Amino acid sequence: MNVKPLSVLISIILAWYASQTVVAQEARDSSSTPAFFVGQALRVNPGLQAARNRARGVEARVRQAGAWEDPQAGVEFYATPITSANPFKDGMETDYFIQQMIPLFGKKGLMSDAAEAGAKMAGQNASAAERNLVAEVRKTYAMIYSAQHRIDVNAENQRLMAQIVESARAKYSVGQASQSDLLKAQVELAKLQNEHTALDQELVNATAMMNTLRGVPATTPIGRVADVPLAKIRDELEDLTVRALENRPELRGIKYELEMNSADLAAAERDRLPDLMVRGMYKRMVEGTDQWAAMFSINIPLAPWSSGKYAGKVEENELAARTTELSLADMRNMIGAEVREMWTTSQSQWQQIDRYRQTMLPQADQSLQSTLAAYETDRADFLSLIDSYRMLQMLKMEYYMLAGEYLTTVARLERAVGSDIQ
Repeated sequence: MNVKPLSVLISIILAWYASQTVVAQEARDSSSTPAFFVGQALRVNPGLQAARNRARGVEARVRQAGAWEDPQAGVEFYATPITSANPFKDGMETDYFIQQMIPLFGKKGLMSDAAEAGAKMAGQNASAAERNLVAEVRKTYAMIYSAQHRIDVNAENQRLMAQIVESARAKYSVGQASQSDLLKAQVELAKLQNEHTALDQELVNATAMMNTLRGVPATTPIGRVADVPLAKIRDELEDLTVRALENRPELRGIKYELEMNSADLAAAERDRLPDLMVRGMYKRMVEGTDQWAAMFSINIPLAPWSSGKYAGKVEENELAARTTELSLADMRNMIGAEVREMWTTSQSQWQQIDRYRQTMLPQADQSLQSTLAAYETDRADFLSLIDSYRMLQMLKMEYYMLAGEYLTTVARLERAVGSDIQ
């Protein structure tokens, strides 16, 4: 019997087992933690910067909304001969005037209130964009974290399967194994290589997404990311729902939109009241004493041919306010449902993670140790040893896949709540 390939294989398994724990914890690098990538994205992400600039642009409208119309100034010539080359000299009268429209009944104040509420709404939209970005970074981080660990497990599987192939080939060469065993081992190795290719592509895609979120070229290498300590979400569903209804930027934004619509409606109703026009004039007379004059006038918004536009504007703003109230109620319901969905999903995923940690992975470890000890004393065959090892590796693949999904769910729950949870 050719013992050498089997002894090498056993050495590989022992070395691997000695270097592994149920959940590997790696040394952390501050430049590879979620906080580092989130900080980068918040500083330079173009989409977030655009949202912030839009909010600042809307803030600039507040001063515009409260400002009066520009004053007007001019000159009028009276009784000026057609052939005159100098109307200032040849006319009988030259009038210099300045006039100003003065809004009454607090119209400009209401317009300013509406603009201020609109600015606050835009600010909440920017905050929502920020929370969306944080969630996307953390979800992408979870994808990278999961892919990197599953690549590690796949590499371990490939090293083991390559040794199995060599062992099967050696045994086949001396007639101690069939060609079928060798072909099966080669097929298994090829399947692992295909799996590694798919995992590499998954990691490349996640890396490109992370680079896009943090505003660097998609091909920028990221390297090994730090392990994320998995912890159960201990907040109760009711508490998280209350926090979400208080913190969600979208909900605050709709509330400010309702304030804006209410101010617009009040301003539209005030438009039915007249505004005041004030005019002062200096009259330069060619013959006689110069004079001055003043004029006061108001517009008449109740005229039959103009009242329709005021009634239509009031109706428009009433419908806008009602629509916003309905949107607010709908958003509250959606937030409650979203928080519940993410919370229940996280609890289910955590229970599964806990089973992997407390039961499945430790038992798979024990099974491998037991089978390895039995194999060394010829109480277990070679395939039983390999099956025990592959079962542990499969469970580790599933564990890291589930860990990535759990971290993604946590990121989505924090997005639903509108603030960090843990």
